[in-house]
Amino acid sequence: MAQYRMIAIDLDGTLLSPKGEVTPRAKEAVQRCLSAGLLVCFATGRNWTESRAVLDTVEHWPTAVFVGGAMVIDTEKDVTLHRTLMQPELAAEVCEYLESHGHAVLALQDTGTAGVDYLVSGDVPLNDATRQWMEATRASVHQVNRLGRYAHEHTIRVGICATPGDIAVLIGELAGRFGERIVYQNLMVPAYGVEVLEIFDPAVNKWEGILHVARRHGVEPGQIVAIGDDVNDLPMIRSAGLGVAMGNARPEVQAAAKRVIGKNVDEGLAQFLDELVEAHLVEPVRGSAEC
Repeated sequence: MAQYRMIAIDLDGTLLSPKGEVTPRAKEAVQRCLSAGLLVCFATGRNWTESRAVLDTVEHWPTAVFVGGAMVIDTEKDVTLHRTLMQPELAAEVCEYLESHGHAVLALQDTGTAGVDYLVSGDVPLNDATRQWMEATRASVHQVNRLGRYAHEHTIRVGICATPGDIAVLIGELAGRFGERIVYQNLMVPAYGVEVLEIFDPAVNKWEGILHVARRHGVEPGQIVAIGDDVNDLPMIRSAGLGVAMGNARPEVQAAAKRVIGKNVDEGLAQFLDELVEAHLVEPVRGSAEC
């Protein structure tokens, strides 16, 4: 049976409980993997600011993949190792399109260089879900009257938070308007009854970010286990040596996985990680405790 050296773990819906918390059981399982010599790499759609409290709770500050693969950061040293920005003209064009449909746009920035996490449309009110998210994660926000006219030197991702119906209308138009110049995905936020529409440079996905980390440690793609639950996890689940879907994952994610484990409400991730270690399906990575 194959031995694995690295585990890529999504945060929301995977490591985190339905309440968005790291349970003691999940933390224990991650720490057990680290003690066994596994390289544990978090791979999330959040940025570093929005993930900081999670990593502090787990007490593991690895080289991690953020913003759906657009950024790779050494979180212990707070150093950016890789980033993929949107072309400024394209970011402005996408913002103009979204604002013209009446949406408050969120332009995620490279915080280290821009000094702020998000730019937001200043002349369109933020909905309750967006305001609550910003407050909960302590993300820094700067208002710009019209992001469609902004320079976007540090913009990594453009997005909105809206009702599923509004998102569906936009998705129906995006491909025809922007074609292969962008890649986009819609993620559900069940607690608020809304969806998040995210738009990136087409080179961005979690798997590319994970490969950046793997290469730094001499880990082959077939030696990686990737675990997730949503559409932004599909590239890593399809490409890893072992792609794993949570029991609470979307149907298309479960269909793409080689294995489906328990739901996050039932500590599915922790049970699976313990199984990996107990079955000796891991091969220690030298120096992984520092990653």
